[in-house]
Amino acid sequence: MSRACFANMFDYQQFRAEFPYFQQPDAAVYLDNAATALKPQALIEATMEFYRSAGSVHRSQYDEKQTALYELARTRVKNLINAETENAVVWTSGTTQAINMVANGLLPYLQEGDEIVISEADHHANFVTWHAIAQKCGAQLRVLPITDDWLIDQNALLNTLNSKTKLVALNYVSNVTGTEQPVAHLIELVRRYSNALVLVDAAQAVSHISIDLQQLDADFIAFSAHKLYGPNGLGVLSGKLAALERLQPLQYGGKMIERVSAQQISFAELPYRLEAGTPNIAAVIGFNAVLEWLERWDFIAAEQQAVALAEQAKVQLKNYPFCKLFNSPKPSSVVCFVFEGIACSDLATLLAEQNIALRSGVHCAQPYLARLGQSATLRLSFAPYNTSSDLDAFFNALDKSLMLLAE
Repeated sequence: MSRACFANMFDYQQFRAEFPYFQQPDAAVYLDNAATALKPQALIEATMEFYRSAGSVHRSQYDEKQTALYELARTRVKNLINAETENAVVWTSGTTQAINMVANGLLPYLQEGDEIVISEADHHANFVTWHAIAQKCGAQLRVLPITDDWLIDQNALLNTLNSKTKLVALNYVSNVTGTEQPVAHLIELVRRYSNALVLVDAAQAVSHISIDLQQLDADFIAFSAHKLYGPNGLGVLSGKLAALERLQPLQYGGKMIERVSAQQISFAELPYRLEAGTPNIAAVIGFNAVLEWLERWDFIAAEQQAVALAEQAKVQLKNYPFCKLFNSPKPSSVVCFVFEGIACSDLATLLAEQNIALRSGVHCAQPYLARLGQSATLRLSFAPYNTSSDLDAFFNALDKSLMLLAE
């Protein structure tokens, strides 16, 4: 499913109608899509159908239908991100587990004196994981600063890369400001000045950017299904087969072995050697249905719908005294802001009481918030099913909340 091949059509009202959430009379105005996207009917139906069935996958002859759907999802992910092969698509519980699989899988190759490079732009899933790994093996953790445009400082990267650099972990799109990093260019610099492996955290990127692994040249990439209208508790680790082959399994058990004896154990080929135990079958089959359903929609037009709403929100917020915005260099579907002198949690509580769902806090990115000079921010994040009515409802609620706080 290449994003470039999506049908040239997008009707946001029809798209919105695909989500049962909006059929609820008490549904909140949902503006927290960077955290998790809503679930379409296609996902719900496929999941229910699985739970009405019996059996597992890759276990017996009678579960061939479910096994076929399970592996078809792997093929669809392969096409979505243009991975080398289906064998380079590994199921995980989410981006966090995928990053941990890489970190712990490479631990035997890391030693004291090696260097691991991350940045202030990273989510805790990346930042904390590599911090812990560095402590375990005695490697040095190098944290790149971000500029006033919230971009990774390229000069700092160039000054950091050397023969000791073993791993560079890059954030593709920020969950705080929506800033897209020039990842392809950054990877070129890593290749030019080191022999480091590169991991890309694409959790926020996967629903906004057409990802082509063959062009990106990342060794590893990780994302979560629930960011792309899929189920919670499912993620993907992909990348180059040669890099994935280097990983020691994070877990051991059933399905990931080839031969077992008291004297010797050999592991199965990729991706199964990294997928020990009974998988989250319902989620994978549900995600397969979501990826098939997504082929009906124009990805570029859908993204434009979300970005246009976010940009309009930024324009309107600039008219509020004491409102400070943290904008990405180019338009995005995320709006990060604070009202000076007003606690974000207080404002979020008043908005929630008026049925507005947005995010308040550190967004699992404390180093990023420290760079912004904030202890917390508010975040609006839009999806293609959001409408101008949602925006009107937010600003009506915001005006009432600010009036209450001013009393």
